[in-house]
Amino acid sequence: MNQDNKSTESKTQTIQRNILEGRKVALVSNEKLTTLVRIRYNNTDTDGTKKWRVIIDDEEFFTSEIKISIPTRTLTETFEGIGEKHHFVCDSKVVIFENNVANIY
Repeated sequence: MNQDNKSTESKTQTIQRNILEGRKVALVSNEKLTTLVRIRYNNTDTDGTKKWRVIIDDEEFFTSEIKISIPTRTLTETFEGIGEKHHFVCDSKVVIFENNVANIY
C-alpha cells in the first residue's frame, strides 16, 4: 500500500490491514473494566482470511481463527431493518491478533 492510501485510512482500517498482514495487534480494555466482544461467522468470506467477525466497541475486525481463554456465552440481538443476529460473546480485558488469529483473554 502506498503512503497516500495509508494516511487516509481510519484507525479501524489500519488495525484490520495489520491483522491481515499477520502483524501483532493488541486491543486492551481499561485496567479494571472488561469489554463485551461479539464473535460472528462471516458468511461472505471467500478465501478463509476473514472467516470470523470480531466486534469490539462497535468496531468490526476480521480474522481466520479465534482462540478464547475466558468464559463464553451466546447472545441474540435484533437490529432494526436487519433482524436477528446470533453471536458468541465474552467479557474480555485483551484481544491479541497475531498471524491472523484472534486470542481473547
